[in-house]
Amino acid sequence: MTTSLLDRLYAGRSNRLLFFRQGWGDLDLLKEIDRAGFSRSKPKKVDIRWEGASERGDAIIRHGSFRSPFQGPGFPDESRTGYVEFILPKGSPRETPVCLHLAATGDEGFGRRRTVFGLPLAGRGIGSLILENPFYGMRRPPDQHRKMLNRFSDLWVMGRATVEEGQSLMLWLREAGFSRLGVCGISMGGHMAARIGALSVEPVAIAACVAPHSAGAVFTEGILKNYLAWEILNRQLDGMDRAIDFMRRILNLTDIRNYPLPARPDAVFLVAASRDAYIPPESASILHRHWPGSNLKWIDTGHVGSFLFHRRDFLEAAIQAFSRLEVSCPGSLSGNRAMTKAH
Repeated sequence: MTTSLLDRLYAGRSNRLLFFRQGWGDLDLLKEIDRAGFSRSKPKKVDIRWEGASERGDAIIRHGSFRSPFQGPGFPDESRTGYVEFILPKGSPRETPVCLHLAATGDEGFGRRRTVFGLPLAGRGIGSLILENPFYGMRRPPDQHRKMLNRFSDLWVMGRATVEEGQSLMLWLREAGFSRLGVCGISMGGHMAARIGALSVEPVAIAACVAPHSAGAVFTEGILKNYLAWEILNRQLDGMDRAIDFMRRILNLTDIRNYPLPARPDAVFLVAASRDAYIPPESASILHRHWPGSNLKWIDTGHVGSFLFHRRDFLEAAIQAFSRLEVSCPGSLSGNRAMTKAH
């Protein structure tokens, strides 16, 4: 099936500046990551400082900030303070389920996720903790143009920091008394949700929408590979390797197949676009196959079309994931039959 024309038009219009225009960044760090291979982190405690609450319909919204648990090299000062928005239905008990929301590429602030997920979920009795992504919004370095990361090492640091922050926020929720937890996201946010969910020892609901199994599939196989500063990247390697091969090796360390299986794969709900130019459909299939018992719904559109016309499918995936988490005996479930799986 051909990829979406809308995806191709949008990619050309929204990526007039190339990703990684300043090259690799900390090349020594990247070489060490390439040498060391896959590693995982344990969640660290964070202390969230809360501001005053506001009301939106039947929901209470609070804003908070925390010191990021990630303090590795290449992490800009602007990103070292994390920001969250906490949405709860009015009068929520501690038994209220809460979903951690991760950002898609270029999704700055809280407004989009509040509208698509947070407030509708509150209407269904589910709370939301929305994380402002490192390198985005209030955490964006001053020399960065919107989503266009200056250096490839920025991408690696952003991903590692987001996963560590997500793990810490899940720990914070549990220590605050919330025990029915989930993670969700769209595109890059879906990939982050999958990684954070897989690292959780406790069962969690996972809703990963138009998400790849690996960041390598996005930047070395999908349409974004046409919008990277390859000339600079190849020149800086100075014959050591081909830029695309070096990049693929590093990004494949994010491959979900490196991670533990989720504690409750039947509470994983995936949505994939059959004509996606950004996320190769085979990448979504790999994620589904690697998590036996997970639920996959195909939608007949591309990546951009899914954002525009299928938000209800994304929301329903999160709701169904939490609903499935309520069932205590996964062996009695039919798993894959819960959602449509036809192109």
